[in-house]
Amino acid sequence: MKTFLVKLKILAGEYEKSSNQLIEAENKVAAGNEALVNECHDTPEWTDSGVADLGWEFHYSVYSCKEIAPEHVSILKTYFN
Repeated sequence: MKTFLVKLKILAGEYEKSSNQLIEAENKVAAGNEALVNECHDTPEWTDSGVADLGWEFHYSVYSCKEIAPEHVSILKTYFN
């Protein structure tokens, strides 16, 4: 397993914000998908560009996904947990 820092773009009506998650996964795609599902309040509805939630009240997409060097994982976990 690798560790990734996934930054999500969150659209909520007229508002836009971002969220960061540390995800352990086999690859970038799996890490991004896990981060999207983690952000959902209800059952995710997959779209071409990410995930819609609560009847499109929210839409989440992966802004970036970077693999973290193994020696940096423990340091980042102290800030994310």
